[in-house]
Amino acid sequence: MRILVAGGGVSGLATAVALGARGHHVLVLEQRPVLTEGGAGVRLAPHTFRLLDLLGVGDAVRERSLVIDEFRVMDGATGEPVSTIALPARHGDGRPTHATAHRLDVHEPLLEACWELDAVRLLADSRVVGYTEHGESVVAALADGRSVTGDALVLSGTARSVVRRDPQWADRTPRSRLAVYHTVIPMELVADRWQDGAATCWVGAQWQVAHFPLPDSRYLSLSATRHQHTGADLDGTRVDLEQVLAAFPEIGYAARNVLTMGRDWHAWTVPDQAAGAGRVRGRVALVGGRAEAPGPLEDLGLRHALEDAVDLGTGWDASAGDALRWLADFEARRSEPAPEVASGCGGGLR
Repeated sequence: MRILVAGGGVSGLATAVALGARGHHVLVLEQRPVLTEGGAGVRLAPHTFRLLDLLGVGDAVRERSLVIDEFRVMDGATGEPVSTIALPARHGDGRPTHATAHRLDVHEPLLEACWELDAVRLLADSRVVGYTEHGESVVAALADGRSVTGDALVLSGTARSVVRRDPQWADRTPRSRLAVYHTVIPMELVADRWQDGAATCWVGAQWQVAHFPLPDSRYLSLSATRHQHTGADLDGTRVDLEQVLAAFPEIGYAARNVLTMGRDWHAWTVPDQAAGAGRVRGRVALVGGRAEAPGPLEDLGLRHALEDAVDLGTGWDASAGDALRWLADFEARRSEPAPEVASGCGGGLR
């Protein structure tokens, strides 16, 4: 089967690895001139490492990661500590259980895995702007006028916006969004108390702020999440500190001081929707991009992207070669609540 994957970020490459390893011919269509990722930090918990192991890149990511040994929850209004948990930093075999990494530290091992698979082809400068289904195939239209045909189309990353204004997906559009603001700060600009090997989360009623050190401990990853975002869609939009602070008017003094450490901010909006709601139509599927409030112990966006990729791969094994059944079963499975999922700052201890 020939599968088109729109988007060459972590989600798209993980999908390509999962399907290419099963012999499918996968064409990854990336809109940027090179396949790379931004400098955002990610948190890696035991379940995330298990998913990376299933994709064959777990050890490569472990080599690039920084072990974290403590998890703190702070009251975002008062600045008072709520709880501190010592983390099991390593398994008995010495491999880390809780760690942090640059997003590029996950992307590059997946990219190398794609290069090693003869069935996977990577095509940059190829932005998907639309698609049409014709019988047993789907045709993806590219921004430069070209088109490519496959048996199925998987939309990942920013390529999911292709369906945003499609009336056929209108009833599947989530009603609310999260806004996530992110920056990376040189550690010499960070207050001494936040320079240790801990992940910290400040919790408010409709928001949270999380920060943690990145590999080599030269940078601190800082993110702020606003629930029920009502403004314009944000797609890696560059924003200044004043805009970030304006999004959190009720934030307490101590948490506000943490935010003021950041200067070079970027922002994204993510649909706040059920796990699998409205993710497949015919021969087209959306992967990754689900939103839950991310806790400091695990990057749920990363985990969901990897879960979707692994599920698409293993799901094919039970599909009897029927592409429509394969995608329909994928949506049915991913719409079921995962027993291991725990949202918010207390989640991700698995």
